[in-house]
Amino acid sequence: MPASVNPPLVHAVDVVAGADEARRLVGELASRLAAHPEVLDMREEPPATWVCTLTGGGRGRLALAAPAEPAAVAQNTHRLITTFEQGTPAAAEAFFAAARHLPFTTTEITAAVSELPLTSRLSDRWPDKPLADVGVLLTIHHMRDFLVLVDSLLALGVDPAHMTVIDKEYPYAHTHRVDAHLAQRYGIAVWRYRQLGEGIRDHIGRVSAAGKRSVVMDDGGYVLPTVLRDLPGEAGHFLGLVEQTTSGIRKVEGLALPLPLFSVAESDMKGMIESYGIADAAVRNTLRLLPDEKFEGQAALVLGFGRIGREVARVLAGRRMRVAVFDSDITRLVAAHEEGFFTRRSLTALVESHRPRMVIGCVGSRSFGLEQARLLPPRSFLVSTTSRNFEFGLEELRAGSTALTDRGVLGTSYQLADGPEVLVLGHGMPINFHYAESLSNRYVDLVLAGLAVGAVALARADERLRPGHNVAATNAVLAESGIVDDYYRLYGPAAGGERE
Repeated sequence: MPASVNPPLVHAVDVVAGADEARRLVGELASRLAAHPEVLDMREEPPATWVCTLTGGGRGRLALAAPAEPAAVAQNTHRLITTFEQGTPAAAEAFFAAARHLPFTTTEITAAVSELPLTSRLSDRWPDKPLADVGVLLTIHHMRDFLVLVDSLLALGVDPAHMTVIDKEYPYAHTHRVDAHLAQRYGIAVWRYRQLGEGIRDHIGRVSAAGKRSVVMDDGGYVLPTVLRDLPGEAGHFLGLVEQTTSGIRKVEGLALPLPLFSVAESDMKGMIESYGIADAAVRNTLRLLPDEKFEGQAALVLGFGRIGREVARVLAGRRMRVAVFDSDITRLVAAHEEGFFTRRSLTALVESHRPRMVIGCVGSRSFGLEQARLLPPRSFLVSTTSRNFEFGLEELRAGSTALTDRGVLGTSYQLADGPEVLVLGHGMPINFHYAESLSNRYVDLVLAGLAVGAVALARADERLRPGHNVAATNAVLAESGIVDDYYRLYGPAAGGERE
């Protein structure tokens, strides 16, 4: 007889909405569960409770409750509690997979829109709907701000049937709710990162059948390298690529790009304004995960002294840590030295002499392996700020360990055979997105608006955008769009009560 869960399993999520909307939302969830093939019966037990009978004798329950301490949560918060009371682990997994996919409420989306004034008002700039004749394929982080960007793209003319989203499968704070909103509220196709090739093929087929071509909006260089490697004959379907991250730029370096690259990642706008926010978010989330550690006065090492690495080093120094920096580029290494950070030409020598307890990787490719990890002091931490889990040599660490321990939300501990125990926070995934929203919506607003500006420029075939990198043209298009001027009006001296 299949094993049954014991004790019962519980999932809770807070939603912000009026009482009627909250109850409708849970009622919709109950209806979706009732249609699931493993559900035999769904029975409502007023007030606001539903009991679900599953095949094989399983039982689940949905209940809408009020927080016991309303002063500790946002106004109009309701708590949806989903309980799996009886049944097999497989049935529980299927039950919670459906229960987690809860779209956002109108109240929550309205709040997000108000926090992203630049992105949400883009359709006012272009009332002629310049994206009506293109499809859009997106691999952007699954956070609330992303839904405002999607809403703006739809307002600019994109048909939701011609939009595809690749879920990067990071453990964001609200990843399931974002996926649910995209599918249930917009009818947009969502594919998992593990299905990237299949998702791209499906997108090209749907959009081509409508006589359209597509723009790629990427965050990490996922789509174009896959197309050029696995689907080279389909590269002509795409009008261009908008890339948000430096790691994505690295993935297309050396490739013969048959289409224009609108590089928000390398733009003056992103480099000058967003880098500090990303660094601050990465450090804050690291400290949130390790609230009982003391890092003041301790040694830290930053790998990479680019835009993000420089700001991470400064933030750590501001937290009273003793900061070392390594970069394989000698010019950046000199810059780090002249800013007062400890440096060496050899990474191994720097680790051996500095003995950092915290290592933060900002390179975007493998920057730290077993050779260096063996030299770390006891209870050391490896932290990545870059896409996926490429920053550290995790296979090397695994091979060189006598024991691995999954520490849940914290990450994975590696007990090195001839070295210390090292905790890789977030399992090596980017820490600023690890069960977090990373930057505040108002901070990320400018970059999201910049991505949409790039999509419009590519859809309109701006003659300055040629196949390959277009950094100068990107800067020119962003400057002409007026979004930086609007950002200054919102957050510059006039917003603080000073005269311009």
